[in-house]
Amino acid sequence: MRLGAIPGATPDKWVTRWRERYPDFALSVDRFDEAGQLERLRAGTVDVGYIRFPEDTPAPTGEDLHRVWLYREAPVVCASRDHWVAAAESSVTWEEIAAEPFFDPEEMLPAAEPEQTTGAEDIHTPKQGADLAAGERMALEVVASGAGLVVLPNSVARMLARRDIVIREIEGIPGYDVGLAWLREADGPVIQEFIGVARGRKPGSGRSEISSGVDSQSESKSGSGSGAKSGAKPESKQKPSPKRAAARAAPGRSRPGQKPGSRRGQPPRGRRRPR
Repeated sequence: MRLGAIPGATPDKWVTRWRERYPDFALSVDRFDEAGQLERLRAGTVDVGYIRFPEDTPAPTGEDLHRVWLYREAPVVCASRDHWVAAAESSVTWEEIAAEPFFDPEEMLPAAEPEQTTGAEDIHTPKQGADLAAGERMALEVVASGAGLVVLPNSVARMLARRDIVIREIEGIPGYDVGLAWLREADGPVIQEFIGVARGRKPGSGRSEISSGVDSQSESKSGSGSGAKSGAKPESKQKPSPKRAAARAAPGRSRPGQKPGSRRGQPPRGRRRPR
């Protein structure tokens, strides 16, 4: 199964859980820009993909895609450290910044002609390093000069954080809904199980439709161990020798139910035992 991640997404926890529970079902993660995710899903480039859309905008997933929302993300504004926004402690209102110039990351990169598209610009080619979120990176470069502001999802802004940029949450505008999407025709037990893991399903859930390789290995080990033990003879407890039994019952030694240091069964101090 191939998971398509977008800038700001952090699927590491899910991937770790999946690989621990289901080592027999391979899972790979590729990173892409946010734009083109639905096309990648429909083309089969990825089996499951992150999606993110403004909460006040219907997601254009269509009838051919399943989707499930996982969480909502706050919008933030990025500004130069010399901008007045930097004076705000943690957030600003939309009314306070509405008149400022803004940059759109999608408009920061020049559009390439179809015949001139390279591998790094192809939406179906995974991206790494500076090629990932290149439009957002360029927008932040201009913002750092003090020329304007840019609004980003919080996770993207934190991923691209710079020392010469401040990040403040915006009050008064919708956030972003983040979820997972996959083709209806590709739906099956493996994808459903991954969606369950992403939503917090615990190991051994009765809703799981695939078997865990870890469980199979542990069962085989326990089965072989129990077989080895079944052939072994139970250990017999040896009875103490008569001398040892007498020594235990001798006066002055602790007996069952007798407190340590008790003189029960001994003559009083200062008196001799009669002969």
